[in-house]
Amino acid sequence: MRGLEFRRFLIDQFGEVPPALHFTAWDDYEVTLSGWDDPKWLMVTEEDGEPLTLRSRGPLRLVEQSYDDQRDIENLREFNDWIWMIRSIEAQW
Repeated sequence: MRGLEFRRFLIDQFGEVPPALHFTAWDDYEVTLSGWDDPKWLMVTEEDGEPLTLRSRGPLRLVEQSYDDQRDIENLREFNDWIWMIRSIEAQW
């Protein structure tokens, strides 16, 4: 997977990490989440050298890059901490 560090992207766009972000997916799922001042999140734009499509859970996908010692990766469901098929991201102040 290739992409951008999401925290760095937010700082580049807004000058700082917004307190909350509102996500809308292509299937009209919507959620507002806070706590994005964390360098572990990667905004994925391509996988296996190809741009993400809706079939590959794109066009944007947020993926946690690493799991710290507090998580047992054997007990995580596939895509447990991912947000995929992102259509829009709105900062909420």
